[in-house]
Amino acid sequence: MHLTPAEIRLAQYGQRTSTWSTATYNDGTEKALHEIALGLKAEVDRLRAELAEEKAAHDPRLRGLLVKSAPDKDLYVLWSTVCDMPGGVFSRETAMEYGFPPSRLDRADATGTSSHCGDGAWDDTGFVAEQLGWLRRDRLGDYAVEYLHGDREAAYALLEPFDDEPAAPAVRSDAV
Repeated sequence: MHLTPAEIRLAQYGQRTSTWSTATYNDGTEKALHEIALGLKAEVDRLRAELAEEKAAHDPRLRGLLVKSAPDKDLYVLWSTVCDMPGGVFSRETAMEYGFPPSRLDRADATGTSSHCGDGAWDDTGFVAEQLGWLRRDRLGDYAVEYLHGDREAAYALLEPFDDEPAAPAVRSDAV
């Protein structure tokens, strides 16, 4: 992130005075300026995060759930709830470069999903995939990688039939 000259100066002032004890301030003005600098920095950070969320909300490339494939993997899947399919696969770094705000990634790290209502969370059982079958949540990362690399056969092999679909008929070996 690129810091403005004012932010650099605020950081320098905050660092310079952070090691001082109360007795080392020359007067109350210095202490007040230090506290103002820290408060302004916190407000700039908050507003930056809020702006990133607002921008992301209006970016059509970022519409969908950002789902972390597993707690111990740096793999995030953009899942379209409109098309029931993956729209991208990212590491944390590439997701931020693509435009996802840190708050969505933080939420996905903590809960498994960027959703506020829990769709795709760690305890979610899975997703409908293109109305072709059920995708268990633990297979999401593998499915998305295969799907987006163009190997639909490998991706679709990870799907389970819907509960109300009959199983494929068994092929009899004695059939003529």
